[in-house]
Amino acid sequence: MRPASLLGDNGYLGRVVMSKQSQHVLVTLPHPLLRLASLGLVAFIFTLFSLELSRYGAQLAPLWFPTSIMMVAFYRHAGKMWPGIALACSFGSIGASLLFFPGQSLNFSYTVINIIEAVVGAMLLRKLLPWYNPLQNLNDWARLAFGSAVVPPLLGGVLMWMLLPKETTLNTFLIWVLSESIGALALVPLGLLFKPHYLLRHRDPRLLLETLITLLVTLTFSWLSMMYIPWPFTCVIVLLMWSAVRLPRMEAFLIFLSTVMMVSLMLAADPSLLYTPKQNMMTDIPWLPFLMILLPANMMTMVMYAFRAERKNISESESRFRNAMEYSAIGMALVGTEGQWLQANKALCQFLGYSQEELRSLTFQQLTWPEDLNNDLEQLNMLARGEINSYSMEKRYYTRAGDVVWALLAVSLVRHSDNTPLYFIAQVEDINDLKHTEWINKRLMERITLANEAGGIGIWEWELQPDVISWDKRMFDLYEVPAHIKPSWQVWYECVVPEDREYAENVIRDSLAARVPFKLEFRIAVKDGIRHIRSLANRVLNKDGEVERLLGINMDMTEVKQLNEALYQEKERLHITLDSIGEAVICIDVYMNVTFMNPVAEKMSGWQQDSAIGIPLLTVLHITFGENGPLMENIYSADMSRTAIEQEVVLHCRNGNSYDIQYSITPLSTLDGGSIGSVLVIQDVTESRKMLRQLSYSASHDDLTQLANRVSFENHLKQLLHSVHDTRQCHVLVFIDLDRFKAVNDSAGHAAGDALLRELSALMLSMLRSSDMLARLGGDEFGLLLPDCNIESARFISGRIISAINNYQFMWEGRLHRIGASAGITLIDEKNHVATDVMSQADIACYAAKNSGRGRVCVYEPQQSQAHAARSQLSLDEQRHTITHNPMLMIARGVASPRIPETFSFWIISLRLGTAEGEVIEDQAFHAGLVDPTLSQALDRRVFGEFFQSAAPAVANKGLSIALPLSAAGLLNTELVDELLEHLQRSPLPPRLLHLTVPSSVIKTSPTQAVSALHRLRQYGCRIVLSQVGRDLELFDNLKYHIVDYLLLDSELSASAPGNLIDEMWVSIIQGHAQRLDIKTIAGPVQLPLIMDTLSGIGIDMIYGDIIADAQPLDLLLNTSNFAIN
Repeated sequence: MRPASLLGDNGYLGRVVMSKQSQHVLVTLPHPLLRLASLGLVAFIFTLFSLELSRYGAQLAPLWFPTSIMMVAFYRHAGKMWPGIALACSFGSIGASLLFFPGQSLNFSYTVINIIEAVVGAMLLRKLLPWYNPLQNLNDWARLAFGSAVVPPLLGGVLMWMLLPKETTLNTFLIWVLSESIGALALVPLGLLFKPHYLLRHRDPRLLLETLITLLVTLTFSWLSMMYIPWPFTCVIVLLMWSAVRLPRMEAFLIFLSTVMMVSLMLAADPSLLYTPKQNMMTDIPWLPFLMILLPANMMTMVMYAFRAERKNISESESRFRNAMEYSAIGMALVGTEGQWLQANKALCQFLGYSQEELRSLTFQQLTWPEDLNNDLEQLNMLARGEINSYSMEKRYYTRAGDVVWALLAVSLVRHSDNTPLYFIAQVEDINDLKHTEWINKRLMERITLANEAGGIGIWEWELQPDVISWDKRMFDLYEVPAHIKPSWQVWYECVVPEDREYAENVIRDSLAARVPFKLEFRIAVKDGIRHIRSLANRVLNKDGEVERLLGINMDMTEVKQLNEALYQEKERLHITLDSIGEAVICIDVYMNVTFMNPVAEKMSGWQQDSAIGIPLLTVLHITFGENGPLMENIYSADMSRTAIEQEVVLHCRNGNSYDIQYSITPLSTLDGGSIGSVLVIQDVTESRKMLRQLSYSASHDDLTQLANRVSFENHLKQLLHSVHDTRQCHVLVFIDLDRFKAVNDSAGHAAGDALLRELSALMLSMLRSSDMLARLGGDEFGLLLPDCNIESARFISGRIISAINNYQFMWEGRLHRIGASAGITLIDEKNHVATDVMSQADIACYAAKNSGRGRVCVYEPQQSQAHAARSQLSLDEQRHTITHNPMLMIARGVASPRIPETFSFWIISLRLGTAEGEVIEDQAFHAGLVDPTLSQALDRRVFGEFFQSAAPAVANKGLSIALPLSAAGLLNTELVDELLEHLQRSPLPPRLLHLTVPSSVIKTSPTQAVSALHRLRQYGCRIVLSQVGRDLELFDNLKYHIVDYLLLDSELSASAPGNLIDEMWVSIIQGHAQRLDIKTIAGPVQLPLIMDTLSGIGIDMIYGDIIADAQPLDLLLNTSNFAIN
């Protein structure tokens, strides 16, 4: 009997769990007793098989498995289970032995030796093999063989020899060792490798079928080899090697065990199969061939396992690399040593816009931005030479679309075994957005830096623990500290003015203690004086909540402080000004509520500021249109077509007083244009409006007679003319001209004439209806408008007036004066309603009345126009006689600036010529009737002759500048111009004091000759006045610089400009052209201040007329005390 100990298979016992730290094996089984019973049963079965193999009659079995079973059980179970395992396996082995041998013949020493062998083997296996995968390679198998098939069998043989020396022979020792070794090599690998989940692999039909077929083929051919082949074990070895190559480890070891058991059963049945020429060797160690077939088979199994594991690792590594490369978020590529793309992943293809096939046909040099290529190639060559192991750089690539993109490139090199370069591994990360963000951040930092520098902002940092202070460049400039000086608390503290040091230190200390940001304003001393600084700082806390460092800025607030101080002073001045000015100032918000009132506003409104704040404006201000007019409901509802002073707006005070006012509203806006309210300025214009009413009355009435003047009369006439079509009424226009008035004026004086005009005006008004209008048109001429009147009624009314004037007795200084009057009447109806026509008709009818004997009334008839025209035209002989023999009077009118009307620039001369009938003709009317140019030249010669003979010495003595008329014919006559220059040369009058008034028409009719003559006169020193400048702007096409000194506007245009926007525009245009040519403009005659103000506002340089000085004879002017400073 051979004692044996057996351990149950894991397939029956459950799953093994081993602790990595202690390498102790824990087995989870249903119940310990069931577990031990199973081990005993397994030991019993394998003991029966081993004892069955005994054929030589020896006490020892040639092939022993129970020790290996017990060794595996010890290896895979915890130490506390070992006693039970030893008993169960021993009982199973003893029970199997009792079936073959009687109980008294059993030797239990063998069982003890088997237990010792199993314990030693299990302990060695635990020390020599890894617990998680005991057999990984050939070295692990060698340690397994040493720990299970070498040491334990030898130990058992030695123990047997020591315990049973008499029964132990060399043959017995060899059989013991060899049987134990074969059993260990056949069973221990299978017991160590088997795990429950291995059985799950055979759910795969392919593996299960392959395992069964291999088992069947191996067993079949092994049986045939043992039966028919001369060297059977050679064939068995080949079969086992084939199984080791085809199957995994566990399946291969299972086939090895099955083959050993089958072959051993065949040998037990027919020992002759072990026939060999060396009988002695087979007698001593008959089962040695089993050892020979198991050793190479086991070794081949481990070699194949290691090969499969290596191949699996390589495959998994390749798969992981391929997946990592293919599914990497960044671009990866294998690049050849010449730059060609060998392989690229999807990320790189997507980044560059190429497919993998397209990339393989390109090189990285073709896709690299030229500026980055040299740097890339230099580092690539250094990598190939082995100077560096890898490199990375930022570079730019061209995409398929032609765009340039940024990438972070990392390159490493794979080499051959002989160290020659094989290929490069390139990682290309898309940093295009990062570079764009970096560019944006760089621009932002540049803007912040520039803004800080431009705004005088310095940045500082203070690390408290090492006490290190850092300043930027602006801080050094701000404190005027040299850049080589290291910033510190002491440096800053010394820069602060002494008065602010304690306060600044306390603020910083309190901020650090409270762990809060701080804002501090202090002053520092610099070379130019004191600089105001505002410091803002925030704190950075560490993990303990303590202040670790401070970050802050310093701003130069010197200018802001100065501006605030100036603003405060300005505010004070503004308050003082608002309190002291004579105008009411009220501020309102966007909701029209009062926010401020100055004392004048309080006085005019009757509200105190404290009571008025927050009250709606129109509640505080009770404003009406007119004294008793409607209440103003909207402060913006003023009539913008009228000036502020013309609007009759009245402010009623709470105490009952009222003020005529004018006001203006100015909106208040923020810097971005938003409205924050308005400022209302109110002026008390009670006196101004009273004066305006007086001026308005003076503008439309004659100051002497208080009758309507010519302007008012013509306006009223135009209204009647326009209403003819609508009303279908007839009106009558009457011109009344006083007879012998000039005689009264000359004999009794102007005072008598003025008194007579006033009395006659009152007399005529007393005889008219309320709807009639009587006006003084000028001098001794009157106009009468009779609305809704026929010719007969008009004849009756006019007759009464003429009769009353003819019979009127005027006493002046005790002397009786009698005068008369003549009247001309014309009818205004639908057929006759043109202003110029009816005025001319009334004038003609009046002239006809005078010619018919004076003191009469005449109604206009068409034939009177023809007779008037015939009488007004002088014959050539009459014109020549008038020029040669009739009296001629030179009338002087002063020309002055409307801004300084008291200072005359020069005097302009006009002519009055007497006719044979004793009438006076103005020079313009006389020139208009001259047809022969020689007559115009003759008149010019007479004017120059009389002036230089009688007036020139006095003019030179007084230093007055005189403008003499020169006709167009005279200017174009070279002989006349020569004569004029000769007069000047012989005269004491300096040429600069002589001005020549030339009609503007000559520039248009004969531009070349006229400009040449004017240029000649100016060169001699004379000044040129171009007269009768009207609406014909072609004049300026022929005017050049330094040809003309003055432009004299047409009198009609000058008179109509104040009341006619079109004519005002014409005057502005002429003024603009004249200013461009450096020519001064003259307008007149001006009779009223309103007209003077209008012309002055347009920009007219000079004016003449009664408002400047009365027209007077030149002789009278020279006999006065007037003089000039030239």
